[in-house]
Amino acid sequence: MNRSSTTSEDISLAHEGFLVLGRFRYLKISLLLCIAALTAYIWDDPKGGPGGGTTLGYTLGTIGALLIVWLTWLGIRKRRYSSNLGTVKGWTSAHVYLGLSLIVIATLHTAFQFGWNVHTLAYVLMCGVIASGIYGIIAYSSYPSQITANRASGTRDAWLTELEELNEQSIKIADSIGPEVHKVVVRSVESARIGGSIREQLFGTHLKKQAGVFESLRESLDTHLTAAISAPAKKTNLMATEMFMAGQLAGSERSVQEAERIRKLLDLLARRRDLVARINRDIRLQARMQVWLYVHVPLTLGLLAALIAHIVSVFLYW
Repeated sequence: MNRSSTTSEDISLAHEGFLVLGRFRYLKISLLLCIAALTAYIWDDPKGGPGGGTTLGYTLGTIGALLIVWLTWLGIRKRRYSSNLGTVKGWTSAHVYLGLSLIVIATLHTAFQFGWNVHTLAYVLMCGVIASGIYGIIAYSSYPSQITANRASGTRDAWLTELEELNEQSIKIADSIGPEVHKVVVRSVESARIGGSIREQLFGTHLKKQAGVFESLRESLDTHLTAAISAPAKKTNLMATEMFMAGQLAGSERSVQEAERIRKLLDLLARRRDLVARINRDIRLQARMQVWLYVHVPLTLGLLAALIAHIVSVFLYW
């Protein structure tokens, strides 16, 4: 009986999210820390008014500095699964909530006095680190499920392999239809964009277009589109290719075998369009989930440098 209940409890803890870990254990600790700091700040009445150089100011500054160093270590700890000092989930929860408490502690340490100096620089960098961390929380809470849903029918490696096969089949069938069709399909294959620039990866600009994944083929397709279809030449690339194929099918007398080849080619091109869109969506979700680290880590290093400069200048000049 005890074994059963213990097992159920272990399973429950294993599925517990890091934000609600231990019934919001670290949130409660952070709130208590913030309340204590606020209470001390309100009741403190130093000569000359509140500031970073008062007894409370030094106390809050010391707590804030220790928290920054400790939280930086927590960030390293989260990526070291070999350590036995607590769980990754627990350290992540502490990292999040204690990091947020820094907003209150550091602000009270400054006594709302800011200027163009290294002290304010350290505060601004700290806010940047916290803001990027908040984005990281949101990213890791939402994007993994979207990535899983997008990969329901396969993996990126499998999709890339299939895309290569579709390219080969499309070119082979296009070659059997005629040189103009072959030229258009080859141009379509060569202009396919997977991933793209950082901006494209993050914002999916090539997914927002109707066909979404191929560079402009207007130079080679405008003449054919004008003659074969009434749609404007600004249709997106793969869609333009499909419409050109449809025009070829409807606009001339062809044998049953050739018409069947064109229909098959249209199916392949449609599959290519969907497949490239799915691959780029997978890349976009991964990029959005990981990009915050390229901001969070450099800002953290900058914060540590500014914090050292802040502490040294305080002891040297105050």
